Amino acid sequence: MIALVVVGTIVTAGALVQVGPLKSDTAAVDVPTWNDRIGPIIQARCVTCHSSGRSGPFSLATVDEVRNRATFLVEVIKAGRMPPWLPEGGEYRYQRTVPEAEIAAIQAWSSGGSPIGDGPPEILAPPPIESFRSDLVLEMPEPYSIPEESDPAWHSGEIDVHGVNLPLGNTVPLRVRAIRHVAAAPQSMRVAAFAFDVTGAGRYLDERDPRVGFLMGGDAGLRPVGADGLILTGSGDFRLPPGFHLPVEAGSDLLVQFQYQPTGKVERLQERVELEFALENEDSRAVRWIPLAVGRVEIDAEEVRTYESAGVVLEGAVDLVGLSPRAIEICTSLQVDAVLPSGVRRNLLTIPDWDHHQRESYVPVRPIRLPAGTRLVASFHLDNSSANPRNPDDPAAQVRRGRRTGILNVIAQVASVDPDLDADLASTGSRLSKELMRR
Repeated sequence: MIALVVVGTIVTAGALVQVGPLKSDTAAVDVPTWNDRIGPIIQARCVTCHSSGRSGPFSLATVDEVRNRATFLVEVIKAGRMPPWLPEGGEYRYQRTVPEAEIAAIQAWSSGGSPIGDGPPEILAPPPIESFRSDLVLEMPEPYSIPEESDPAWHSGEIDVHGVNLPLGNTVPLRVRAIRHVAAAPQSMRVAAFAFDVTGAGRYLDERDPRVGFLMGGDAGLRPVGADGLILTGSGDFRLPPGFHLPVEAGSDLLVQFQYQPTGKVERLQERVELEFALENEDSRAVRWIPLAVGRVEIDAEEVRTYESAGVVLEGAVDLVGLSPRAIEICTSLQVDAVLPSGVRRNLLTIPDWDHHQRESYVPVRPIRLPAGTRLVASFHLDNSSANPRNPDDPAAQVRRGRRTGILNVIAQVASVDPDLDADLASTGSRLSKELMRR
């Protein structure tokens, strides 16, 4: 039998069969367009950081900028690297996860020719900055120069950090509801960690270092930086839920540790920090800090092991309003659990792929009530092998490191349900830090 194709008609020995125009597989798929579908996704998920003057290393504000990086975007989103968000599960303020349907839409748009849709291509702009009542503004009086490359460390560990002490000048106690960090060089700045200090420890470090600020981590005393919040540049403010505040004693300073990333050129570190207070007549509870910490790590080269903090038993019921983790580079995952008096274990935070460059405080959408007798514990999985891509030593080397405020630590920010137990809760953090030093 001989078959001939003649303009849509198949001629066979026995019949004429009319067929429609041939269609490719991609033409049969409804490809999303930039104006209708893809632009709004990028607007919601990306341009807060990836636009002019923001923390992202490149812009994603135009169709061409996204089209040229579409394959790369799908890869990093699927890998969980962008947008930067470390926890698995849970419901948190500023949660940054991309639904599978949106990832599939970007992929279909890219493979389908990246159509624009009706009209000219829309140019994206970052969403409006969240409103913030700046009741007190603190700024470094002069800049510190972020070097072109990493400084040599006088001790092992984080080296791209700089401590700054900012006097508040407050003659009365303050109730801080939220903290905002404004970076002078947002593409270089990574993390800002905060601790209100009334002991003068930060002033001492500042005065003995001739440079602007001081070249070391900001744990000047028993209160670790991060006890009063962590902010990842570009992620938003540190804001407590309504009805909660950070209590700040009269005559305090704000001790800040800035973690940066050299960009290959000298950058200016002259940061501004803004504080928003709880209203004077507002009923608000004080938030205290509890360290779930490991004081010392001793791990051989090529060794993999898990460390667990000592359990902290709550003497009274509390509302958990924040979790602020920190861990060294060879930590690959961490989690925080609450073992309830009934024996039921409740997971509070799981980070399956830890990256210490992306630290921030995780504030639950709704405070989590934990009854008296609950035991809080944090566990940290460390991989000191050469196969760990985040291991700073290649080949792997023995690690022997300690820190009086915890080399591994998740700080729980909690408020007492019973006002009569607040004083005891207020002293818990310092007491546990002292015990950590004796272990």
